[in-house]
Amino acid sequence: MSKCNKYKQNDELCLRFQTLPTFAQQLISYIHYKTGAAAELIFTVLLGGMAYACQDLFDVQLKHGRSFTSLYLLLLAKSGSRKSTIFRMLMEAIYQLEKELKDDYQVKKDLYELNFVPWNTKFKKLNKLYGKADATEESEALKALGEHQRKRPAEPVRQRLILNDTTYEGLKKVIAQGSPSLMLGSDEAGGLFSRNLFCDTAGFNSLWGEGRLAESRASRDSYDVDDVRLTILLLLQSKLFDKYLRGKQGENAQDSGWLARLLMVDLEQLPEFCDVPDDRSWSDETVLEEFFSIITKYLQDGMKRRENNEERICITFSQEAQAVWNRQSKSVQDQINDKGTPQQQHDELSNRFMEHASRIAAVMQMFITPDSPIITQETFISALEITQWFTNHSICKIDATRKPSDAEVLLSWLEEHVISNETYDFRRHGIRRDGPNSLRDIDRLKRVLNELESDGEVQLFNEGGVDYVKFIGSKLEPRDLAKALVIPLHLAGYLEFNKLRRPE
Repeated sequence: MSKCNKYKQNDELCLRFQTLPTFAQQLISYIHYKTGAAAELIFTVLLGGMAYACQDLFDVQLKHGRSFTSLYLLLLAKSGSRKSTIFRMLMEAIYQLEKELKDDYQVKKDLYELNFVPWNTKFKKLNKLYGKADATEESEALKALGEHQRKRPAEPVRQRLILNDTTYEGLKKVIAQGSPSLMLGSDEAGGLFSRNLFCDTAGFNSLWGEGRLAESRASRDSYDVDDVRLTILLLLQSKLFDKYLRGKQGENAQDSGWLARLLMVDLEQLPEFCDVPDDRSWSDETVLEEFFSIITKYLQDGMKRRENNEERICITFSQEAQAVWNRQSKSVQDQINDKGTPQQQHDELSNRFMEHASRIAAVMQMFITPDSPIITQETFISALEITQWFTNHSICKIDATRKPSDAEVLLSWLEEHVISNETYDFRRHGIRRDGPNSLRDIDRLKRVLNELESDGEVQLFNEGGVDYVKFIGSKLEPRDLAKALVIPLHLAGYLEFNKLRRPE
C-alpha cells in the first residue's frame, strides 16, 4: 500500500476543526456559511493573509536565533472549488491598502514630474555653462552645478503588496525597487509554474530563511537587498502542479529543499472535507471586519517600522509552550533517525517541521492576542497539529508524483517475484536478465545491490561460483510463501532458514 493510501486510510490528511484557534473557527464558520467553500481552503488562504500581515512587523524567537513569520503556502483544488471567491474575499483589505498606496504614489509622481521639468531645464542650462566655462570660471560653474544637482526632486517609489503574475526576474525587480515586504499570491497560479518563476528555487530558499536578494551580472540588472520578507500563497489545480513535480523543474525543487519550505494542501487527496459546525451565532460579518482591521494595522505598522528603521517585535514562547517545543523537537529528531518512517524518508520535510510550527504559532498568536507577543501552550499545540496536517499532504503528494529510485524499483521487483522464484535467494544474473530494464547494466545493478545490502534489505553471497542475492528484507513471511507454493507447513521449515542471513 502506498503512503498516500495509508494516510487516507488513517484520515491523517483531514483537518480537524477543533484544532484551530477560536477566532479562526469563527471566521471559517462565517465564510463557509456565506460561500459553502471547504474549511481547508478557507483556512489556508486565511493563514496566508495573516502571515503576510505579520512578516514585516514580527519575528519569532527560536533556540538558534530569530526566524521569520512569513510562510510559503500552496493549495491544490479542482475547478469550481471557489478558490477565486475565497481568495478575493480574504485579500480584500490588502487590495484596498495597495490601492491607497497606488493612489498616493500617483499623486507624488505627478508632483515629481511637475517639479522635475523646471529642475531639468535649469540643470541643462548650468551644464551648458559649465561646458563653456574657461579656467577662471570652471570652479564656480561646477559648484553651481553640484548645488543644483543636490536639489533634484526625489522620484517616488511605488510600493507593491501583492504580485500575482510575474517571472523570477520581475519578482526580484519589484523587491529591489522598493517592495522588500511582498506577497506572491494568486488564485490561478498554474501559469506561474509553467514559466520560469520557480526555476531558481534556491533564490526562494534564501528569501525564506535569510531574507536576502543578491545577484550581480553584467548582462542584466544587479540586486543586493537585505531584510527582504516574502509570503507565498498560490492556489491552482492539482493536475497542473503534478505536471510541474514530474518535470525537471520539480526534481530541482525537491533537490534544492524548496518543497520542504512549502506548506501544501491538496483537496483532491482528502477522504472527506472538514465538518464545519452549523453555528449561526458566528454568521456575523463583524468577525471578518475585525480580521481586516488587524491585517491593515499590521501592514501599516510594518511599513512605519521600516521607515523609522526600527527592529521587528520579537515573539517568544511561554515557559509551558517552550517545554512542549523541546519535547516535540526531540520527538521529530528521533523519528528522523528511525529507519523506515515517513519522517526518516522525508528528512528535508522533517528538518523544517519545528520552524514551520513556530512560524504558524507566532502568526496565529498575534491575531489571538495582538497586544501580547507570547505564544501560549494552547496555540503552539494547535500549530503543531496544523503543521503535521500540511506535512502529511506534502509527503503524500511527493510520494505520488516522484520517480522511484533504482533501489525502490529493485525492491519492488524482488517482492513481486519471490513466489515465482520459490525462494528468497535470487541469482544475480537472473535479476540482470529478467529484472527491471533500468538495471540491466551490471555496474548500475551492483551499485544498487551494494546500497540495499548496506541498508539491510539484501545479503550478497557467492556459492559454487554463482553470485546470489538473498532478499532478507522481504515482507512476505515464509509461512505465506509456503502457502502460495502449496507446501505443507510441516515440510516448509527450510523456508524459515532460507530467509535468515547466512553466517559470514
